Amino acid sequence: MKILLCGDINSGKTTLIQRLLADMSAAPRGYITVRMPEVDGVSNVYLYDIANPPERVEDAAVIMAISDTGTEKHPERLDTLGVRYLTDIPAGSVVVLDEIGSLETASPEFQKAVMRILSGDYIVLAAVKAANTDFLRAVRRHPDCELYIITPDNRDALYAQLKEEYNI
Repeated sequence: MKILLCGDINSGKTTLIQRLLADMSAAPRGYITVRMPEVDGVSNVYLYDIANPPERVEDAAVIMAISDTGTEKHPERLDTLGVRYLTDIPAGSVVVLDEIGSLETASPEFQKAVMRILSGDYIVLAAVKAANTDFLRAVRRHPDCELYIITPDNRDALYAQLKEEYNI
């Protein structure tokens, strides 16, 4: 079972992954990204290990800082921390990739780690941004994965469908 959820911002990708995880008994591996509300005009996007979450999201690594004056990006943190979070995961594990987005374009080692997970012996729940990059197209077209389009209108029905299709 390798589920890719693709949708726009606020379509419900992360919420659906959380709902499916709550219905599973396995402890997930992988990573989470979280965008926090603005503080002093800056909204940070954090990356952390789902198996070892920080006590506070703000203690995780910042991979992007978004403000009115621009966006400060740190793709190198995906190549270090992100790769670490996807390494040494036992076969058969539930792996969460939340979210796979456009920052990964500048993170070649992270791209390799994601593709290794998608091709490996894992149960995958992934949120995939609806942006158009070579890497995101390759993820969405991965032959071992099932791609589902999520919208605010279909997210509850999609949850029920996935539970039934995959006996979750």
